[in-house]
Amino acid sequence: MKKWRENRAATMTDVIVGMIILIMFTGILTTSFYKMYMHNISIRMNAIAVDYAIKILEDVDRMTYEEVTNDLNNTLTQKYTIKENYTINLEIENYNKNDETKQDIIKTVKVTVKFKVADQEQEYTVKKVKIKEM
Repeated sequence: MKKWRENRAATMTDVIVGMIILIMFTGILTTSFYKMYMHNISIRMNAIAVDYAIKILEDVDRMTYEEVTNDLNNTLTQKYTIKENYTINLEIENYNKNDETKQDIIKTVKVTVKFKVADQEQEYTVKKVKIKEM
């Protein structure tokens, strides 16, 4: 009976081992939740970047072939209220690469949206072909 009474309570070693295990699992759970949270933010910011790119490309579709020039970068980015974390770059290139023997009837439009998530720069790029209407 005496041994049973002595072994009923937890010893200091048991408490320390339990606390170490608790701290380890808390650290693992906290890290996992943080990574899931940052991944969720990255997905949301990427969705906004896709939305900007689609809006710009829809505007390019509505324009005539002659209106699609490299000057559009400022015009289209000012048209939308771009959030401060995003930068948009619009590149327009003639498909014929300035070869005078070929007709100028196709342009490639490249929209690049860059944004930062937790000090990591990410980007979303879309290319589209603009064909001259005849």
